[in-house]
Amino acid sequence: MIRVFRAAAVLLLVVLVGAAGPIVTSGQLLAYQEGFVFFTTGDGFKVAPDVVILNAQTHKPPTEQPRPRLYARAVFNPAGAVTEIDLSHVALPPEPGAQQAEQFAVALSTPAPNPDLAPPQATKANNGVIKTYSGKPVLVTFTVQVPPNTPLGSQVYISTDTSGWNPQAIAMQRVDILHFRVTERILSGTIFRYLYTRGSLQSEERGENGLQRQPREIVFSDADARAVQDQVYQWADTATNGQSAQPNALPTPFNPAPFPNLPSGAPTPHP
Repeated sequence: MIRVFRAAAVLLLVVLVGAAGPIVTSGQLLAYQEGFVFFTTGDGFKVAPDVVILNAQTHKPPTEQPRPRLYARAVFNPAGAVTEIDLSHVALPPEPGAQQAEQFAVALSTPAPNPDLAPPQATKANNGVIKTYSGKPVLVTFTVQVPPNTPLGSQVYISTDTSGWNPQAIAMQRVDILHFRVTERILSGTIFRYLYTRGSLQSEERGENGLQRQPREIVFSDADARAVQDQVYQWADTATNGQSAQPNALPTPFNPAPFPNLPSGAPTPHP
């Protein structure tokens, strides 16, 4: 009799587990990289090495990989890893019991308020366009074009005010001989001030006229992703071959142009 009850209990447990099914959640993708998937809510989950990528509508392999702005359904195994990601170009309906997925989150959105549900703060720009800043993470891709005289093999960095102007705060990846790129997560509403360097204060970017420039400044409004295109005209250690005018320099037969940083067309002082 005891064996019969045990067998019945095991069978009932199997039925309940099968009826419950796997834990599933859905949302809009923020990032998919380095073995993790992040949603725009801020929740991040570990992805299994043998994860299966499917189209949410056809349940067949898609023609693209997970990327920001796509919608996705994530299916978890009992260990809490994502074993299946179903991609969609349209929003997917909420999954029943999706809150159970929070136990597997490696990065969890704040319970109150959720960045997607919190009432955003609206600000009117100079052109009359209303921009909202709710503090949600924005995936920002910076691409910079460097001058042709940039030394071969140079590494390019982004220096920021939040890093104390560390000249190696954010390392960029080379795209080609004249372009570098990096993607960072920045909260909307952040006043982001930055300059490009080649790893030191002596190799900081200069303005088009060769003089020290003011830091670049951007405020990011609510978005899933943003692309920033910049151009560096000169580096401090390569501008005008490293020569700079002295405060009291005057033209001489041996130095007829002691003011190499003057804008084009400006008259040269004479003694």
